[in-house]
Amino acid sequence: MLDVLRKRKRSWIIIFLLGLIIVVFIAFYGGNKFRDPALQDIAQVNGEVISQREFAMHYQKALERYREMLKGSLTPELEKSLNIRGTLLEELIQKRLVLQEARHLGLAANDEDLMAAIAQVPDFQVNGRFNKERYLQLLRANRISPGQFEDEQREQLTIQRLYSMLLDAVHVTEAEVRDRYRFDQGKINLYFIRLPITNYFSEAKLTEEEIKKFYERNKDSLKEPLKVQVEYLSYPFERFSSSAQVTDKEIEEYYQTNRDSKFHKPKEVKARSILVRVSAGADAKQKSDAQTRANRIVTEARAGKDFAQLAKQESEDSTAAKGGDIGWVTQEQLPSPLDKTVFSLAKGETSNVIESPTGFHIVKVEDIRAEKTQSLKETTAEIARALKVEKGKREAVKLADRDREKALSGNDFPKLAQESGVTVNVTRPFTTGEVLPEVGQAPEFYKNALSLNPKDISPVIEGPNAYYVLKIKQRSEPAVPPFDAVRSNIEKSLKESKAHEMLQQKGKSLLAQLKQEKDVSKLAQQNGLKLDETGWFLRSAAQLPKVGELSELRSGGIELSAEKPFPDKIYTQKDNVYIFAFKDSQGADMDRFDKDKEQLTKQALAESRQQVLQKFVENLKAKAQIQVHPNSLEES
Repeated sequence: MLDVLRKRKRSWIIIFLLGLIIVVFIAFYGGNKFRDPALQDIAQVNGEVISQREFAMHYQKALERYREMLKGSLTPELEKSLNIRGTLLEELIQKRLVLQEARHLGLAANDEDLMAAIAQVPDFQVNGRFNKERYLQLLRANRISPGQFEDEQREQLTIQRLYSMLLDAVHVTEAEVRDRYRFDQGKINLYFIRLPITNYFSEAKLTEEEIKKFYERNKDSLKEPLKVQVEYLSYPFERFSSSAQVTDKEIEEYYQTNRDSKFHKPKEVKARSILVRVSAGADAKQKSDAQTRANRIVTEARAGKDFAQLAKQESEDSTAAKGGDIGWVTQEQLPSPLDKTVFSLAKGETSNVIESPTGFHIVKVEDIRAEKTQSLKETTAEIARALKVEKGKREAVKLADRDREKALSGNDFPKLAQESGVTVNVTRPFTTGEVLPEVGQAPEFYKNALSLNPKDISPVIEGPNAYYVLKIKQRSEPAVPPFDAVRSNIEKSLKESKAHEMLQQKGKSLLAQLKQEKDVSKLAQQNGLKLDETGWFLRSAAQLPKVGELSELRSGGIELSAEKPFPDKIYTQKDNVYIFAFKDSQGADMDRFDKDKEQLTKQALAESRQQVLQKFVENLKAKAQIQVHPNSLEES
């Protein structure tokens, strides 16, 4: 999972392009806790400031995206490993550069463009039309000012204009696609020599002076963090809710109050969609060609061709890889004009071509759930549970507040626990980023624990399953450990570093020898090394047989051939270095190319567009004045 996330994170172009679509960002704006705006700015881009406040707002949104993607398992350690802060800063700098260039070219969106875009957002519509009252109500509910939201939308529209201008000029020829297919689908067999780092550990010698020098120069990084051990009273919700009493009248009042919001389920459809995209600057012929293609797809779908397979082959929407599956949706979740058309279809029916500002859509309804309001009888058990939980939490917090007041007056925790019939617990020592199994994901618990002084009593803290009251049992301030305590770890780290250097030097030396002698078998024999071969694999493969994944493969593979049998560099993989040499190759199946030509062209065009955007931003960065303030990304 971590590798997948890192790859997604590095592909900023994809993230940026997704951001160009006019969507509702409301879910990401709520609940932000901004830093003091008086704090030092994060960075300056050609004189424009990226403030702490702006960074904090986007950082909270980024965290929410990762938490949703990881379903709540985003730990502080994983967050640090993903380098979310550093990646976010890079994205904000790139966004600022693109906006500056768009404005310089006179492409900034005006008020009319902005209002037209906002009017198309489904969540701001009532019966398919923009409703100002609903718009303002949703913004207020999520603590967003209209100015803040509209500034964000204006920026997205401006970026979209510039990118459309760039991308509309990108084309690929059939010859280019054919050549790329010939290379990617050709097979190759390579010789290889593997050099493991373990061969060099024994040769990596260290002196006591080197180890001590490292210790003296790196004391800050060796410093052990603040650690605390806390004693805490726990007031589990379940214990108090299980004994709570709920009356029939309370259940009925809850039902009447929440019937429309909680117990009414609107009609839903499960559907698949195909989009034939039309760019903003398309001329009449391009639109006509796109509509003709969409009509053909409708004909094929109604003739019995598998809709999911058609979507994979034809759709230019982000759902194409999933066969166009958009899941279960309500009418309000679909943009106009898809909403009314899709919800008028019967189960199994395929729509006519539906035109929207994005292009031409074809939708197939696979299943339907009828609109329904659950009755009081159907919801009684659920409401009773909810009311018991509410009452239980009120009793728990009342008792926790009372005990906290007693603790402030000098009562010890064991006595309070005995009087209240709750438990008193003592944690193991822990530091920032650690999660205690007995507490779980409770950020306020850890935040308060690490900020308490020895005689402090915490406020009542709400966790996912209980309220807590804490006090310090033991607090160990940050300190540099004695040399003897870390000596063995330093020695191990330095040995690994030296062994890596020796491994790289040996690999480069052998490659130079190979290029001179031009005989990989002789090279292996002279140096007492094992010569192996990968066996056949596609040149475009992400992994090599007998070798596995190599970071260098992501940038185009190993381009060896009979004309160029030896590489220009060695290849690394964790604790191994590889030297490759060409053995044999097989040509691609060009008959298959003719069958898949249309899909391959679409893929090639998408790749070319991404390369153009990436090169465009790199050029902007190369001529920009960018200043990132030291320590500006450190957590407060």
